[in-house]
Amino acid sequence: MPVMRNPRVNIFDDDATNLTMLKTFLATLDFEVLTFDSPVICPIYKDHADNKCSRSIPCADIVLTDNQMPRMTGLEMLVRQAQGGCPIDSRNKALMSGDHNVDSDKRLEGLGCAFFKKPFKFRDISTWLEACKERIDLSKPVATIRKEERYPFDAEIAYACDTNTAVHKGLVINLSNTGLCLKTDIPLSEGQAIALKTDLPNTISTVIVRWVKELSAGQYMAGFSL
Repeated sequence: MPVMRNPRVNIFDDDATNLTMLKTFLATLDFEVLTFDSPVICPIYKDHADNKCSRSIPCADIVLTDNQMPRMTGLEMLVRQAQGGCPIDSRNKALMSGDHNVDSDKRLEGLGCAFFKKPFKFRDISTWLEACKERIDLSKPVATIRKEERYPFDAEIAYACDTNTAVHKGLVINLSNTGLCLKTDIPLSEGQAIALKTDLPNTISTVIVRWVKELSAGQYMAGFSL
């Protein structure tokens, strides 16, 4: 039988109090909850209007977003996601706002997304979540996503899998304040601790392997974070 996971909810809100309140509430309902104060993890956050979602699997099952956020409103995010081919079912997305706007309602209705006027009732959120769960296949995985944007970085580094092994070399493809992607000829394992022997701009020295993908025979791409 396939391994069943908990449904994942991505919450976007720059109000820390509301973000914490929603995360706590949804966690009690056995949801995996990822919180963000802006839509930085989504390709549509970039400045180019033609950005498309390149993920073959969705990064979440459900999206709950506030409307007023830095650089982009929640409604703009939902519209751009629809235009960019977001694989998340639009019926499993909802906008939260204290401002009731008829034009916004029409755009949301066209997308098929839900709307919750602040202050909302948790029982209304719960009812909507139950309907969302009926559209989720929990036997299928969701994508790994990063809270921080990673920047292109081309440099060879040295690393060791632990203190008792030889030093290996790899090519850093990108990095953030808390992680990096590396091309290597070593078949690393998820959960493995890696000690970086080369100083990097993000100043981190020890990371954990989060994922590994074989590019070709003897060549691998691996993602690391703290």
